[in-house]
Amino acid sequence: AADRLEHLVTQLLALARAEEAGIAPPRERVDLREVAVAVINRRIAQAIEAGVEIHLDAPADIAIASHRTLLFEILSNMIDNAIRYNRRGGQVMLTISWEEGEGARIVVSDDGPGLPDAELVRLGERFTRLSSARDSEGSGLGLAIVRSAASRLNASLDIVATRPGLRITLGFEPAAAIAPVSVAKSNGPAG
Repeated sequence: AADRLEHLVTQLLALARAEEAGIAPPRERVDLREVAVAVINRRIAQAIEAGVEIHLDAPADIAIASHRTLLFEILSNMIDNAIRYNRRGGQVMLTISWEEGEGARIVVSDDGPGLPDAELVRLGERFTRLSSARDSEGSGLGLAIVRSAASRLNASLDIVATRPGLRITLGFEPAAAIAPVSVAKSNGPAG
């Protein structure tokens, strides 16, 4: 009960952060692979316990102007849902890509049981627990946090039933991209 209460309080705080009104979140250079690795490190014990494998396909040079904490919360909730509502032996795939004219895309897909189309439209409503989630612990806030934080970051969100599983795509416009920073290599101290 204490763990469930801690999870609920954490989710409510994350939702409050995602919905802060009036102040635009400060933007900084965010390396998407770095954030993805941090989220996977946070969720790996959960995945092992659930018997779910996590795979990452992400180049190291995609960075956007964004808010690191909100992006971390979005990815953390997307991965949490993909693990929580998957099946033992299932897989979660986190893919980061950049397409010219399209911008950056973060895709989290799983091969779990998925959802019927009628329930897809309800994903992201606060405290909504769908029929397929009745046997899993959760607060019904994960995708509400994702939707609010994505909106705050001016990112698009697309959820598709892939049968089996779900695919959630978070999209950032090309204008959000930041050119990779090259690091000059030194040959040692100058004499």
